[in-house]
Amino acid sequence: MNSHFFSKLCGSLLLCGSLWATTLMAKQVNLSGLDDVAVQDHGRKKPFYVFAVEHLRSISGKESWKDANGETWPAENVVVDVWLRPEIWEDRPLVLVDNVVLKEELKLPKEQKYFSYRALTANSQLDSVLREVARLQVLKEKLSAAQEGARQLSTRLELFKDLANGTAFNFVPDPHEAEGKWLPLTLKLPHYSEQQVASLLASFQQFLKNYDANDEAGVAGSSLAFKQQLRSLAPSLYPSEDILKLENFYTKLDPFSWAWKAYLVSAIVLMLTTQLWRQAGYRFGVALALAGFAFQCAGFVMRVVISDRAPVTNMYETVIWLGFGAMLFALIFELVYRSRYFLLGATPVAFVSLLLAETQNQILDSSIHPLVPVLRSNFWLSTHVLTITSSYAAFALALGIGHIVLGKMLFKCPVPPALYQYLYRALQVGVLLIGTGTILGGVWANYSWGRFWDWDPKETWALITFLCYLVILHGRIAGWWGGVGLAAGSVICFLSVLMAWYGVNFVLGTGLHSYGFGTGGFIYVLGFVMLELIFVGWSLASYLRGQSARQA
Repeated sequence: MNSHFFSKLCGSLLLCGSLWATTLMAKQVNLSGLDDVAVQDHGRKKPFYVFAVEHLRSISGKESWKDANGETWPAENVVVDVWLRPEIWEDRPLVLVDNVVLKEELKLPKEQKYFSYRALTANSQLDSVLREVARLQVLKEKLSAAQEGARQLSTRLELFKDLANGTAFNFVPDPHEAEGKWLPLTLKLPHYSEQQVASLLASFQQFLKNYDANDEAGVAGSSLAFKQQLRSLAPSLYPSEDILKLENFYTKLDPFSWAWKAYLVSAIVLMLTTQLWRQAGYRFGVALALAGFAFQCAGFVMRVVISDRAPVTNMYETVIWLGFGAMLFALIFELVYRSRYFLLGATPVAFVSLLLAETQNQILDSSIHPLVPVLRSNFWLSTHVLTITSSYAAFALALGIGHIVLGKMLFKCPVPPALYQYLYRALQVGVLLIGTGTILGGVWANYSWGRFWDWDPKETWALITFLCYLVILHGRIAGWWGGVGLAAGSVICFLSVLMAWYGVNFVLGTGLHSYGFGTGGFIYVLGFVMLELIFVGWSLASYLRGQSARQA
């Protein structure tokens, strides 16, 4: 293709975009026709709908945007509009700044959460902070809270910039390699003929005209033509339409959101019917728990089919797996014991874990990303990682039951002796799984790095967690403490799980197991740790006072 011809085509495309940009009134046009168009983003091919939702969520923390008139913009409309009218969107408050320390340093209003791209990029203090962040990252030094917030903000600004200049929209597939780099429409397309490029750009220009004219039928028709043009460029390497539709369905359904709602209602029903309507309340609570569990199973199945791997490769996935595993063990134990206490311990754990995964999207990224090389062995991913995270789930179930025991002590309620046995069973399952998972981890380490053990922070804290739980189990057998010590230990020892699970990646940030699961949330975790220690101390003090009173 000669450069004159390519320049003419690109000039035509840009002219069309500039004419469209002269329309200052917002237009809400249904863009569902673009939902199944594939886009290559961060090394993975995904449907346009998911691409739009993830980009808007990364930039603003939300999956839609409200303008000054209170009109809600879907993610697809926002990202397309940013692309075609960047000069307007640069002045709209779209970029999230939620780090209070950073806002103080940049002299931004503390009560304001969203700022415009132009205002942030014009902030000289931000530029100074980012230069310091770059220097510290080269030296591999730890960032302060404000610097970490600036780093996250820089990522959001880069995402906005990529949308505005069109480089994020990698629609055009590589016809030769399945993992080849896809290209945006505004770049030269070296693999295709002039006729193919002209036809592709013409179909996209027609889409722009229909969108500008607010022609719903025209947008739907031109979207379909554009999608067919793209698929025809590399039909054998283009993603399956069934997989694209499945990922859109998974994103729109949001099964984990339905799951935590069912778990919440189940927990409330089970708690309210401990005295009245016990049998009916128990059956209804179990049915709700099973409904939530079914939603979670469906979510995991869809996620596995979409990603073609086990669903435990980042912090978001392990958090939702925690709730899943806790419910799985609770339902199995309920099938055996019919006690309701397992579900009373598991439903709050599952509810909180799924709610955190949904609401803390700036910390727990729900996007499906390609794996780092060491995690690409699906066999080891499905054995070692699933076993370790399942042990965390069993310990979380023990944590829930431990809270029930300590809560009864705190409020001077009688503790059924069977409750201590239920707690012991949950702890046994967790210890068995973490011991097995640690051994499997050594085998995987030998396979990947040529050594079984090297005192890496993740390995060390996994061993510490294993030993902590062994101590409380053997302490019970040795007669050092009874059920009370077991309950207190189940809560305190879970703090070692937090360190092995969260602290190594978010706090220490060092070692071969630090795969960059995300950043943030340290204050919340620290607050949880302090509350747990206070709760255990208060409960034990109440129990000891009761014992003293009975002895007197």
